[in-house]
Amino acid sequence: MPNPEKYVYARKKDIIRSQEKRLRNTLRYVYEKSPFYRRAFKEINIDSIGNAEELEKIPLTTKQDLRKAYPLKMSCVGKEKIVRIQMSGGTTGQPVIIPYTRHDVEQWKEMLLRDFMLAGIGSGDIIQITPAFGLWNGGFGFHFAADAINAFVIPIGAGNTRNQIKFMKDFGTTVLCATASYPLRIAEVAEEMGIDVSQLGVEKLLLGAEPWSEEMRKVIEEVFDATAFDIPGLTEMGGVGTIGFECPKRNGIHIWEDNYIVEIVDPETGERVADGEEGEVVYTSINREAMPVIRYRSGEISAVVSRERCECGIEHMTIRRIKGRTDDMVIYKGVKFYPSDIERILFSHGVTNYRIEVGNGIKIVYEGDETALNQIRKDIREFVGFSPRMEAVRFGELERFEGKAKRLVRVQEG
Repeated sequence: MPNPEKYVYARKKDIIRSQEKRLRNTLRYVYEKSPFYRRAFKEINIDSIGNAEELEKIPLTTKQDLRKAYPLKMSCVGKEKIVRIQMSGGTTGQPVIIPYTRHDVEQWKEMLLRDFMLAGIGSGDIIQITPAFGLWNGGFGFHFAADAINAFVIPIGAGNTRNQIKFMKDFGTTVLCATASYPLRIAEVAEEMGIDVSQLGVEKLLLGAEPWSEEMRKVIEEVFDATAFDIPGLTEMGGVGTIGFECPKRNGIHIWEDNYIVEIVDPETGERVADGEEGEVVYTSINREAMPVIRYRSGEISAVVSRERCECGIEHMTIRRIKGRTDDMVIYKGVKFYPSDIERILFSHGVTNYRIEVGNGIKIVYEGDETALNQIRKDIREFVGFSPRMEAVRFGELERFEGKAKRLVRVQEG
C-alpha cells in the first residue's frame, strides 16, 4: 500500500515532473486506444504538449460527449480488463458510464488514503458510510480506503435515518461520511428521538456530493461538536475523494496534481481565466487506465486560490471549495447568483431548511420566525444584489432529504 504522506507532502518540482510525464503518456495512450480522442486530436500534434499550460491546444470534453459514448465507446481497454463500472449523469437521459480497471480502483483508493491521512483518520476509527452503494459512486471510495487501513467499517448506505442514529449510538461511530446536507437531517431526527448528536462520539465528518457554505459548516460542527471536511470528487474523474481534499487549515481544496490537472475557464467562452477569478473547473485525469478524460467541463464553479506552498506544508495547488454548478446559476434582473450565496445568509440567521423558487421572480421559502424575514431580505439585497419575495413557514413544512438536498426549484408561474 502506498505511503500517502510521501505524495501529499511531495516537493513541487517532483509533483510537476510526475504530472508532465503522466500527461505525455496519457495523451499518447488515449490517442492510440480511444477512437473518440483519436478523432479529437486529428489536427493536433500531441507530442508538442508537454505540460499543463499547453493543454489549451486540445478541445474541451463535455458531458454530452460522454453520454454519446454510452456504453463503452470511450474506453481504452477491452471488457476483459474492466473490473467494475460506476455511473454519472443525473436521473434522466442517457447515463454516463465510467469503467474501471484494477489499476483505477487502486488509484481511487490511494486518493482516499491521502484524504484520510489529512483528516487524521486511522485504523482505530469507526467509519459510518451513509452514501449509497450502487452504480452511483458514493459509498465505495470511502469503503475502499477504510478497508485498506483496517478501520471498523459500517457500510450502512443511504436512508433510514433512525437506523443511522441507532448505529452511531450503538457502535460508537467516530467518522461520518455523508452528503453535505445530511448531517443536519440526522441531527433533526435525533432530536425527535431525544438524542443529542454532540454526545454520540462523532469526531470527524467527510461531506460532499453538493455545494455547501462555510456557514453550513459552522452549524454542522457546532451541532455535532466535530470537525467537518469538504470531500469533492466526480465520477468522471474516478469518484468521491479522488481530485483533492482540504488540509487542516481548510483554506480550499488541495488538488492532487500528480493525478489531475485543473484549469479554470470562462463558462461561456471556454478560455482560461486568471488565478483568483471565478470560472468553470476543467479536469484532466492523468493516472487512469480504463477511461482517462481530457479537459472535462465539470460544470463546477471555483477559482485558483494559490499555486504556492500552503501553511500546512502541502505544495499541490489550492482551489476554492466548489461554489455551485453552472446549471444551478440563476440570473435575475442582471444579478448572477448560486444557491450557496443565499444559503450562507440564511444560515447566518439560524435558518437550515429552505427552498429557492425561481420563476417569473425569486421566492425564498424558509422554516423559521417571520420576524427575521425583513432582515434576511435586506441582507440578500446587500450581499447578493436583489430583493426576493419571502415566506416564513412552520418548522417541518418543507421537504426533507436523505441524499442531496434539492434547494433550487424552477417553477412555472401564471
